[in-house]
Amino acid sequence: MKTRRSYSIAYKITAIIFVIVGIIFANISRNNSNINGIEISIDYNNRDTLVTANNIENKLRAEIANIELITIKDIDKNEIEKIINSNPYIFNSDISISVKGTIQIHAEQRTPIVRIVQNSKQFYIDNNGCYMPTSSLGSQNVILASGYIKGKIKKDISLVNDTADMTNNDIYKIYKLTSYLLDNDVLKHLFDQIYISQIGDIELVPKVGNHIVVLGDIDNLDEKFENLLAVYKEGFVNLGWDKYVKLNLKYKNQVVCTKK
Repeated sequence: MKTRRSYSIAYKITAIIFVIVGIIFANISRNNSNINGIEISIDYNNRDTLVTANNIENKLRAEIANIELITIKDIDKNEIEKIINSNPYIFNSDISISVKGTIQIHAEQRTPIVRIVQNSKQFYIDNNGCYMPTSSLGSQNVILASGYIKGKIKKDISLVNDTADMTNNDIYKIYKLTSYLLDNDVLKHLFDQIYISQIGDIELVPKVGNHIVVLGDIDNLDEKFENLLAVYKEGFVNLGWDKYVKLNLKYKNQVVCTKK
């Protein structure tokens, strides 16, 4: 009985060794194989397309020549990720190599929240406060900001992380205001344009009605919009949306309404 049990144990150990050796040789063989193509998927976060898989693949092939001639063990996934993430429309990416040797790339497109027209330039700011160029593939259905916009945005630094003084940076104020509007279930449906007046006042253009809302600056936003919504609810419901041309929220605890 002991002999049979010893044979059984020895057989199992031998089988395990063969499996391990087989896996090792399979991995060695795989690692010495060449790359077998590129597969790219992009998460657009329910936004219109700003970058395509072809755009990404063409950029990758331009940076890494003859990529199919590189062996799996020699491919640098960090380099590939760096190339992909250098695309101004990509937020981040995940790189893996399949069993068959295919480079699998899953990328996430940035989410623009406002389009800024400043002098002759146009660009987006995304939800993380980062610069995004416009795309030849089309425009995004986001809030539009225009007017006498002062200030600038650094292309490689988020507005959130920029240590410069933002007191007079209208682009920073536009980003903060847009983020505030989009974070409110009611306000995000009310406005589609931001305008900076010649004297530096921030104005909002509602989707409904022919009036403008003057904020002044981005201070006390909770109070200002609470007052505005009270006017909409108590005044406009009864008087209609066409009685006023301007609602001024600059002054504390009041809304100054200008009639037509």
